[in-house]
Amino acid sequence: MHNNSVMTEKMSWLRWPLEHYSISLLIIGILFVMGIYGMYVMPKDEFPHATIRQGVVVAVYPGATSEEIEQQVARPLERYLFTFGEVKRSKTTTTSQNDMCIAMVELNDNVNNKDEVWSKIKHGLNSFKSQLPSGVLAIVVNDDFGNTSALLIAIESGQRSYRELKDYSDRLSDRLRHIPSVANVKMFGEQKEQISLYVDRQRLQAYGIGQQMLFSRLQAQGITTMSGSISDEDQQVPIHVEATENSVDEIANQIIFSDPVTGKVARVRDVARVVREYDSNSSRIEQDGHPCVLLSMEMTPGNNVVQYGKDVDAVLDEFRKSELPEDVTITRIADKPKVVAMSVSSFLRDLLISMAIIILVMMVLFPLRSAIVAAITIPLSTFVSVAIMYMAGIELNIVTLAALIVVLGMIVDNAIVVIDGYLEYLGKGMAPKEAAIESGRQYFMPMMLATICICAIFYPFLITMKGMFLDALQDFPWTITINLMVSLVLAVTIIPYLETRIIKPDKVKTDGNAITKWVQKTYDSVLDKTFHHPWMTMLIGLGVILISLLILPTLKIRLFPYADRDQLAVEIFLPDGKGLKETEAIADSVYCVLRPDERITGITSFIGCSSPRFMDAYAPQMAGRNYAQFIVNTTSEQATLDLPQIISLV
Repeated sequence: MHNNSVMTEKMSWLRWPLEHYSISLLIIGILFVMGIYGMYVMPKDEFPHATIRQGVVVAVYPGATSEEIEQQVARPLERYLFTFGEVKRSKTTTTSQNDMCIAMVELNDNVNNKDEVWSKIKHGLNSFKSQLPSGVLAIVVNDDFGNTSALLIAIESGQRSYRELKDYSDRLSDRLRHIPSVANVKMFGEQKEQISLYVDRQRLQAYGIGQQMLFSRLQAQGITTMSGSISDEDQQVPIHVEATENSVDEIANQIIFSDPVTGKVARVRDVARVVREYDSNSSRIEQDGHPCVLLSMEMTPGNNVVQYGKDVDAVLDEFRKSELPEDVTITRIADKPKVVAMSVSSFLRDLLISMAIIILVMMVLFPLRSAIVAAITIPLSTFVSVAIMYMAGIELNIVTLAALIVVLGMIVDNAIVVIDGYLEYLGKGMAPKEAAIESGRQYFMPMMLATICICAIFYPFLITMKGMFLDALQDFPWTITINLMVSLVLAVTIIPYLETRIIKPDKVKTDGNAITKWVQKTYDSVLDKTFHHPWMTMLIGLGVILISLLILPTLKIRLFPYADRDQLAVEIFLPDGKGLKETEAIADSVYCVLRPDERITGITSFIGCSSPRFMDAYAPQMAGRNYAQFIVNTTSEQATLDLPQIISLV
């Protein structure tokens, strides 16, 4: 009796929330409203911010074969990179191909100051270049390889030139940069104009001028030429001139030959056709078969990507109305704000479904009024937890949303225990208020210990995980802890008040129903058998553990799950040495198969180049003339899952 009285005195604080219920309801009400508000304004992103410890080092050596690149560039470069202690040797690889060497470099998992490390590597490579053959033109380091675009926007037209599209893109990007949450805006797909000279060999011969002499005369007059190329046609040799301030007429009127005896002169236009055009042999981006320029937009970490999308939409709408002609279209290729908004909506939908399921299940085992009280715990606990996350600066993303969903079924457990105890004490004849207080007092310590144990099992992630896994899961255990602790507090503060108001002794049965009696009887029977056969019980438990350990190595491991998107990427690889024309032909054949499909809303083609990284879980390949990529937007997530079957038949 003495111990019970001491425990009752220690737990007397449980009486205060019920006796001062107006203050308790006010505090929880404020946090609940703040949680609803926070759900819409707190920082949001598709995936948690993780340090991408990867980069690309490219050494350019024109004219060298892949064998020469391997011996003279790749091996020395790899040996030099391995002198840096921060470089993970097991994940760093080099690829040799004609004219260049590509090194995929990954830093160690414990590197958090990657910018400092890459600065050190860049500085060292500048000095290392002197040890390579003199023909190596440059060593280029791309250390923002992991930056992910929040939005990819295509500016496309079937009637406008690349110069016009670039002009519209420049003006649009200037407007977008005024949005505070925009970190960077990059342009892709820009095509440089060139002036091409299609030379007639017969006319050259008539003037007694050779091809090399023509090159020399043009260079002597300040016109920079490429090395020149011979077309398939017998009578023409196209000579590409780098785009300068020279106009077509200026170049066409350049004197390349003069006869001092007769005074006759030969101008460029006399032996060649001068045309300003785009290089048909350069990589390019197309949107639904039309030329386009792509804007890649990145968001400053810590912002709400959904609001970011709304701010961008406002700028795009204004730009369309004020500056964009009707024959130029702006299309959102990759839309992270839409994906995150759908994830939040999906979570809220799951929240409502879980409430309905709990009410239905508890109606079978408990009276309806008890089921309603338990169901109220779910939105209360969830939104109060979101309020605390909002105040703590925890971002809403796929990991924290997963944590919220994981605990949806757990946060009601404490409430059910307290309600069950309340019904038991009511059956013993206690007054509702005393039954509610006594139920909370009796079960608080067991519930708290159970809650702490459940929370604790998630924290080893922060010790055992390394690198991007650790970065991604940093907020997972904290989100679960906040939710479960909030559910515990609500179970002994708000639930007792709701019990006294909703679950009246004269309105509910306290002795259970036929189903609960059958469940209890079955459980008692199973419990008796386990105690009568302890060794068998332990062997079954150990067997389950062993089977789990055997299954574990067969499970596939991914840092991030497959994204549920109405979008997919198609990659086309041709053997090394294949040119852009062959790549374009294969890509066009795939495009012609995909485009008529009604489930496809748009196709962005990258011929000889690759897209920016538009998903954290997807890293585009290193581009080359033998590579093409499609970003295919579909009508639904199911269409995205079905389309690969068609592509595999191409």
